[in-house]
Amino acid sequence: MEWPRPLDRPAAGFARYAGLVIAGLGLVAAAVLVLLPLLGWALVRGVGLLVAGCVWVATSISVGVSIWDVLRTIGRAAAGELATPAASVALALLVLVGLAALYLLQRLLESEEESSQ
Repeated sequence: MEWPRPLDRPAAGFARYAGLVIAGLGLVAAAVLVLLPLLGWALVRGVGLLVAGCVWVATSISVGVSIWDVLRTIGRAAAGELATPAASVALALLVLVGLAALYLLQRLLESEEESSQ
């Protein structure tokens, strides 16, 4: 049994591609509208933190605190931030993602090795 030949309809194909382009542009515009303010906020926040950190280090050194005390304080602050529940969950998720990636890479390499033999 033969299947009927599809009709040659270039307008339908053009309409399909035009719809995909419009949908893609809409997604890009939505992403820009959401991510651009977040990127600006992150940039301003980062510059503010950098300036505050530089002022803190300069003030600490000018009052006679040694560089080792400054580094020790920075290390304690970083360790304190990593000990929060949110940071612990984030680190645990990163470890799980890494383990899953290693497992899948191992399976991929094993299947590639079997197919080459």
